Parts: sequence; C-alpha cells; structure tokens
Amino acid sequence: MTHGTQRALVLHGPMDARIEEVDIPKPPEGWVLVKTLAVGICGTDKAFYRGTYPLFKRPLIPGHEVSGVVIGGDLDGRFVVSEINFPCGKCHFCRQGLYTHCPYRKTLGIDFDGGFAEYFIAPITALHTIDGIDPVVATQVEPLAAVLNDLEQYPITPSMNVAIIGTGNLAYLTAQVLRAMGVNYVVIARRGSAKARYFRAIGAEILFEDEVNDYIARNTPEGQGFDATFEVSGNAEAINTAINITRPRGFIHLKSTPGSQFKADLTKAVVKELRMVGSRCGTFREFKRAIELIRNGTVKPLITSVVNGIDNGLQSLERSLKGDEMKVVVRI
Repeated sequence: MTHGTQRALVLHGPMDARIEEVDIPKPPEGWVLVKTLAVGICGTDKAFYRGTYPLFKRPLIPGHEVSGVVIGGDLDGRFVVSEINFPCGKCHFCRQGLYTHCPYRKTLGIDFDGGFAEYFIAPITALHTIDGIDPVVATQVEPLAAVLNDLEQYPITPSMNVAIIGTGNLAYLTAQVLRAMGVNYVVIARRGSAKARYFRAIGAEILFEDEVNDYIARNTPEGQGFDATFEVSGNAEAINTAINITRPRGFIHLKSTPGSQFKADLTKAVVKELRMVGSRCGTFREFKRAIELIRNGTVKPLITSVVNGIDNGLQSLERSLKGDEMKVVVRI
C-alpha cells in the first residue's frame, strides 16, 4: 500500500488554486487507491475556479473526469475510469436504483477530493476497466455517460427535429451521439464562437443565434419550433432560448450547471406545455455504453490541449478558460 504525501491541485476559493503537498488518501474497506493517469477539466471545475459555482468543500481537490491504474485489490494493475457518485447503498434511493441521488453520497471532485492529484480513492464498485483506450481519451467516458443518461430519461427518435444550444464539450459529445442515432440536428452558437469550427468539421449544421427564428419558420411544422432542445451551453440565460425555440409539448434537456440561478420565462413554458428533464450524471449502465462507444470509434472526444504534469495544473486551468479550448486534459 502507498503511503506518504503527493502533489495535488487544491482549490481554496475563487481564482485561488494552489499546487500543494497533501497526504495520499487511505481507502476504507471496499475502496481502493488509484494512481491518476489523466484528469480532464470540466465546466464545473471551471465554475468552481471562477467562483460562479460555490465550493461544496473547502479546500477541495477537484477532478472527476479521471482515468488511472488501481493499486491493490482484485483490480490491481488495471486501467480504470471512475463513476463520480459514491452512494451509501442502503437508503431508499439506493434501493430504488437511484444511487446517483443518494442523499448520503460522496461525489468525486465535487464534495469529495477528486483526481487532480497523483492518487485518489474510490469504491471498487465505482470503477470500470478501460483496457485498450488511451488514458487521456478515457477521461471523457464520464461526460459521455452523462449525455447518455439524458437520452435514457427521454429518448430521441430519428424523426425529430433537434437543436443543441452551445458549442462546448457536452454539446460536441451530444452531437456525435445524435449523429450515430440518425437524428437530424442543428447546433446553435454565438456569432463569433471560436469552437463552431469543430462542429463543422464533423458535418454539423451551425446556426447563429440571430438566424434561429428564420430557420424555425422555414424548417419546422407551422414554424413552431424544434421537437427537442438540448441546453448544454453552460449559460444560465440559455434556458429562455430553449423555451422560445421548442415547439408546444416539445422537450427540453437541461444539462448546464453554471452554479448561478436560471432566470426563465416559465409562463411561456406553461403555455406551451413544455416538458423539461435535468440530467446530471451517468450510471453504471451508461458508463459501460460510453466505454463501448469510445472504444469502437462511434464517439471521438476532442482533446484540444494535453498538459503534462500536476505542477502545470494552474496553467491548465487558465488554458481551459480560453474560448477555443474544447477540452483540456492534464496527464499526471
């Protein structure tokens, strides 16, 4: 068993991240120590860093898009990714199969120290083997599983007209999943978006915000809007865009967690009888499917920057805030 100290990136507050020497965590019974290989910087990590999302734990080692190699136990030496919800396994929600909503859960990199360090710990039941996948690419199993969970809650069919609001990583993964399903979709971007080109490169149709109303009038039944809209922009204001562009009795998938409150025209949502579903994390089933989709090349995550070494963690955080970065991954 590994003991002693390790290097980690530690968040103390808004714009206050430090590389520190901290104790290597000791896994309790049923848990294992994992040597981190790579960690992706998520929109939630950026919101924590900016201060738009208050820290649930302070100080906090962030990082929930992680891959690593297990030290000890039955999976010793295996390459793995971790689910981020560590439930109690005993409460009402766990017994109903809703373990990602266990009120006693620990959440990796959110309210429990995560993988932006040389080592992290996790229950062995939360780990999925990823043999044969590049550890840097494998960090994207977690966000892809979250996208799949959204579709699990309310499936999309190929006959639907679908809009994706946003040009970030979740939007990019969503676009690839919808393409594989044969779904007709458009991506709604801010004019001047530096990341729109990534979507054009995979054949997506881009609409800028000032073009959407004309497109809806010409391309949706009676000009009433999209059958389903994915709000994955990370912008708290985009909920109103989703409400405006979705047809009556259409569906809105909410994926953004900016940390600030949403301000929405719910009167219009009620009048249009819209249905909305929030989706936060993937479960065991979606993790398995996400691994399969990445392994067989159906979904190809776009890593725009790879930063080497935990000591470059501050640089990687700052780089992730640049407008043209789809995904920054730190190779530990």
